[in-house]
Amino acid sequence: MYSPWSVPEKKARKWMWIGLGSVAALQFYYVQEMIAAFVVLGVLFALIAGAGLLVFLVDRASERTLSWAETSTLAILRTGRRAGAFMGTLAAKRAAARGAQVTLLNRTRLRRPHLGTAR
Repeated sequence: MYSPWSVPEKKARKWMWIGLGSVAALQFYYVQEMIAAFVVLGVLFALIAGAGLLVFLVDRASERTLSWAETSTLAILRTGRRAGAFMGTLAAKRAAARGAQVTLLNRTRLRRPHLGTAR
């Protein structure tokens, strides 16, 4: 005679295997989820590392380019400054040769040299 709380051995074994199979399936699913997460995180890490490498390489290239441009610009500025000073001395010599009085900021001939004004 069976009580309402007793289960036959055959049914109990069947449900035990179903339970074990579901636990195993859940474990396989968990492993699959972990592998998928590992792949996604690996791809993200590779993208971030690639972006960092790109920024590093651009920085190194711009450093060399900027150092080259700096030296070239300084040489050009030095040459321009020398040329400007040379032209200024030439203009002053020519003005002195003509007998004109020239100020540094105003290159017009002074009408009243003793006052230092051009009016």
